[in-house]
Amino acid sequence: MENIASINLSTTTAPQVTEVRGKDYISYGTEDWANLYPQFLIDLYYNSSTQAAIINATAEMIAGEDIVIDDEDERNLDAIVKLKKFFAEANGNETLHEVIKKISFDFKLQGAFALNIVWSQDRTQIAEIYHIGVDKIRAEKPNEMGKVEGYYVSSDWANTRTNKPYRVPAFNTHDRTSPNQILYSGLYSPNMNAYYTPDYVAANNWALVDQRVAEFHLNNISNGFSGSFMISFANGVPTQEERYQIEQSLSAKFTGAENAGKFILTFSDDKTRTPEITPITPSDLDKQYLALQELLVQNILTGHRVTSPMLMGIKNESGLGSNVDELNSSANFYLNTVVKPFQDHLIKVLRKLFRVNNMDMTVERLIWLVRTIQKLQSFLVL
Repeated sequence: MENIASINLSTTTAPQVTEVRGKDYISYGTEDWANLYPQFLIDLYYNSSTQAAIINATAEMIAGEDIVIDDEDERNLDAIVKLKKFFAEANGNETLHEVIKKISFDFKLQGAFALNIVWSQDRTQIAEIYHIGVDKIRAEKPNEMGKVEGYYVSSDWANTRTNKPYRVPAFNTHDRTSPNQILYSGLYSPNMNAYYTPDYVAANNWALVDQRVAEFHLNNISNGFSGSFMISFANGVPTQEERYQIEQSLSAKFTGAENAGKFILTFSDDKTRTPEITPITPSDLDKQYLALQELLVQNILTGHRVTSPMLMGIKNESGLGSNVDELNSSANFYLNTVVKPFQDHLIKVLRKLFRVNNMDMTVERLIWLVRTIQKLQSFLVL
């Protein structure tokens, strides 16, 4: 029979995180993902359940429930009114926190985020801010001073002939000629000049393994030969056409999860033999993959600096866990060493925008973070 499928893991690795200077913009990614590294991260997110769980949970922690003005009673009333209006309507369709949720997700997934800044007609104020996907932009070649002065935008970098990239200036308060500008930002990434990498990049090969394990189980269920017994009859060998029909019939009747436990017929031209029933021992490859699953989950968690899988909604060997003190310790470690730097950087960027509109004031990160901790702790106690 020809319905044989195989998966080759030996040659599959995550693409190199490399900046390549070629055209007017700097390509991001190499090999099969040439200039498509952001899309690789998105595809990996959609295909690794462990990776997705961590990214989703962390993005929610970064965004928190809301942002709060510190010492509101002591602030300038006019600035507070302007800031609250900005909180309520960052653009024509979204509140500021809705925009923050999107850029928090990108920040964790991509290691960076981008905003489309729209100036007022007189160029004195920021009128609107929009989220723009990091996967949609590429950095322009830097100037003589090493500064990126613009970004190229395309809705699909895999097909730039149809979706031709166009240039948008980088955010610059000293040059407001363009009606809109792009603000691209992230945390320091070693050996990178124009782009930022995610903090979990070392775990991507394990996330690829997670994807391949899922594909193995899917293919095993969809195409696996699930017969439990082989029955041989000594009544001759069928013709080629008959054997083809039998093969098609067996494929229809004995592949798939719903056919487990059924029996299989074979034929022989030896009339002296009596029917022989042979049990088919199932492969133990699924057990090997189960052991691999535990290993890859742990390595992905390590790459994200997660000390307790429960924080991400991932069940561990002991179930959901009953040691609240240990979980609280893990939560505080993760929130302070991973989530807090993300939040601090986001607030730093937001305050930069607030200053343009003369409404700068301290946004209370602590309340933002405490609310996240309280929400998480209430979940842990349940």
